[in-house]
Amino acid sequence: MEGRIVSPLAGARRTGIPAGQAGAKPSAAEIAVWADEGPEYIFNRLEVSGPHQLLYDFIGAASGPGFVDWRPEWYSVYEQIYFGVVRGGAPTREAAEHLARNLRDIFWRRHEEERVRAELDSHRVPLDLNALIPIPRRVLRKGFGAAGQEWMWANWGVRWPIRRVTFAIERQRKSGVKGGGVDPVAVFRFLSEDWSPWIALLRMRKRWPELRFEMKPEYLEMGE
Repeated sequence: MEGRIVSPLAGARRTGIPAGQAGAKPSAAEIAVWADEGPEYIFNRLEVSGPHQLLYDFIGAASGPGFVDWRPEWYSVYEQIYFGVVRGGAPTREAAEHLARNLRDIFWRRHEEERVRAELDSHRVPLDLNALIPIPRRVLRKGFGAAGQEWMWANWGVRWPIRRVTFAIERQRKSGVKGGGVDPVAVFRFLSEDWSPWIALLRMRKRWPELRFEMKPEYLEMGE
């Protein structure tokens, strides 16, 4: 699949980490990305290493429930589904109402299930960007579509929370140490859409300057 160089200011989808932004935040004019039709799903590997105590402090701070309570207005959800179904060609008004109610109820049940899971285990996800860089309450009150996506893009570098997070402690041999020896490396793997969370990465480095952070994206292009 052939890509093209485009500016994100022109509405392009965003993929990976902006070139040359491993250590500094770019200006808008400096950002150019490869883009093509539809979103790209990125499997990311984040490696964190450094002094042991600081490393384990980061591991503790990075974990969270993996759930953001956007506090949706469920009647508004119903209305959005209803009018979408009507525009999509529902055979009758009653059919549109029935489908909208059913879908709203499904979304509500899933939301409540996730909320309860988060309450039961507040550290069930090993890398939770909302635990490291919390979304302000004023943004949560406005909702995901009205303010949440833009806030996440400005503060995390992605427009959707990361998913499918796994964690492992791996060992790497110490360089320059006679007789060997190994250091622990915290390895997080996760899925993101369109971009890797590069702004969150910069903020991690700023908050923990003694630690080494390296993020490696691998692209999964859909529809090839």
